[in-house]
Amino acid sequence: MKTISNKDMLSLLDKLKAKSKREANIFFSLCEKDSEIISTKKFKDVLLNSGLRAKDKRLYNLFQNLDAHGDRIVFEDFIDIIRSSELIVEKALRGELSIPDFSYFAKNLDNMFDEVKKIKSGELASYIPPLANVDPDQFGVAIVTTDGQIYQRGDSEVDFSIQSMCKPFNYCFAMEKLGLEKVHQHVGQEPSGRQFDDLTLLARSAVGQLNRIPFNPMVNAGAIMTAGLIGPEDSHSQRLRYIRQQFGRLIGWSPKGEFNTELPRFNKDMARQENFTGYNNIAMGYLLMATGNLPHTKTKLHNDIHPDQDEFDFYSEPAVTEALKLYFSICSLEMTSVNFATAAATLANSGVCPISQDRVLSQKTVRNCLPVLQTSGMYNASGTFFQQVGLPAKSGVGGGVILIVPRLMGICIFSPRLDEQGNSVRGIEMAKKITSKYLVHTFDGTMTDTDRLDPKIPISKWRANSCGEAIWAASNGNIRTLERLVSEQRDLQIGDYDMRTPLHLASAEGQLEAVKFLLKQGVKPIPDRWGGYGYFDAKNNNHKDIVKEYEKLDINYTQASHLVEDPNGKTDKMAIYDDELAVIELLFAAFENNVEGIRTLIAKGVPVHAGDYDSRTALHLAAAEGCMEVVEYLVSHGHPLFVRDRWGATPLDEAKREKRKSVYNFLKDFKLKT
Repeated sequence: MKTISNKDMLSLLDKLKAKSKREANIFFSLCEKDSEIISTKKFKDVLLNSGLRAKDKRLYNLFQNLDAHGDRIVFEDFIDIIRSSELIVEKALRGELSIPDFSYFAKNLDNMFDEVKKIKSGELASYIPPLANVDPDQFGVAIVTTDGQIYQRGDSEVDFSIQSMCKPFNYCFAMEKLGLEKVHQHVGQEPSGRQFDDLTLLARSAVGQLNRIPFNPMVNAGAIMTAGLIGPEDSHSQRLRYIRQQFGRLIGWSPKGEFNTELPRFNKDMARQENFTGYNNIAMGYLLMATGNLPHTKTKLHNDIHPDQDEFDFYSEPAVTEALKLYFSICSLEMTSVNFATAAATLANSGVCPISQDRVLSQKTVRNCLPVLQTSGMYNASGTFFQQVGLPAKSGVGGGVILIVPRLMGICIFSPRLDEQGNSVRGIEMAKKITSKYLVHTFDGTMTDTDRLDPKIPISKWRANSCGEAIWAASNGNIRTLERLVSEQRDLQIGDYDMRTPLHLASAEGQLEAVKFLLKQGVKPIPDRWGGYGYFDAKNNNHKDIVKEYEKLDINYTQASHLVEDPNGKTDKMAIYDDELAVIELLFAAFENNVEGIRTLIAKGVPVHAGDYDSRTALHLAAAEGCMEVVEYLVSHGHPLFVRDRWGATPLDEAKREKRKSVYNFLKDFKLKT
């Protein structure tokens, strides 16, 4: 293949933009080296690496078209191919899905999984015989985002008994049929503070009389009641089929047989064992009947058929047995962690299944369910769990735990060993690790935390945000912004990819008041990548008043050591881009050898050779760090070789200074070829 110049590559982008700007940026970001085509395989790989699956309803036609296409795609064909799935494809290729940096997210989850897997504490549930016989070492984690991205690890495809994890969904199904007000004539909303199978009912005043109803739908009494509210006029098989189909829709099942998703499995033996050992639950059923709140048809007393004997026909109320039978049956449904993470993601997505795009529940139903789930979903540990993890969650004695991160993702963790409260030991620990790493706690918005990551933004952007705003504010002398950052408890000493800090930039740009402000806040001068202090940034630019401020400090300052082989040689212009933080994000991605992060920024229209406050570009950083993969991508997408930074150094100079021999030779050879 013929090598073409950087100028020609950027000219290609201009030609593509003349046809369709947004699609042109995406296509250009995927282009093969030095050509006007993209690889079909690479296109598929980028979509799948973003966490999407080929069975996703929105991508079905797209993958069929790609399979029918050749190995390479030109721009005009690209436009036609993505038309069937344009929105989701564009979001994936521009890094705008729910979790944009999905590979990095998955890597962190893998590390957590490996740590939690070592935990062996806890005991199996023993009061239901089938649960006492499961493999205690099983451990599966699945996460499904509201955009349909899927992470799974371990035993995530193993069926397990959902048990009490059915309770929030029963509550939702009942509200869908009857509405909130009607449902809460039969079941309350308050945390109980009692065991999940406690026989006590809540006393309250309702319509001028004393009424006794279950505390909430997450305790057994409340769950039996909500089961009793679902289709009481129908037969057991009709009611169970309806529940299974509703669960099926939550996980992406379609009556037409699309998406290869099956209905939840019904374990009849588990249901029979629940019936045989569930004395407390049976007692609750009759207690609910005694209050008059369990839906039933009034039964007339039949004539005595044994008038001449000391015998009578013992009556069992059908409404009680049917409610219990349905409840035991629902608890005995089995699903995988991926299934249940999808159901949780449907709640996170306001009732729309991310896989099928089917609206299963109304927004109002979901909103009414999540607060009760948050306060009462984790048995007697609900308060502690809410404080530590801060997410709506529900556990079951089958070993499962689901968590809902509204508008972002659903999580399911499966591990059968339970703690004293009946919650999965590994499930609780995994949940804690996720919220200790990521800003997903319900109340994380009340604090500034630069140690934990926001999964909704790419890692390079997170790093850019942690330092970029302060650096730009300092370089422009924007004291108000610096004051706000201090009030948010942001660290103003954090440096960028070159260890350039706000103090360096304020000094270089002659921003005396910014320098005084930073020093007053206790920011200490530190050396940058080249060993230089802000003192010499100020001195070399003749900012005498700033030099005097530095001289008040008892510090031995060193001057930066830059390498510029040919200061009067060829100079290429860097691109100016008005989104400064996007530029810093681009350079952080280059610094971290994150080709995919760079590609998504190019797909958004960020120029490949955009420069920062020091006129540093992505190629400078990739060359200095020896990131060959990034260097090749940047050069093949038109990054000029002779952009010079604040000190006159080119990417070639940086590669030589840092002794990145392979990068230096590559750039030198490319220079000769072009």
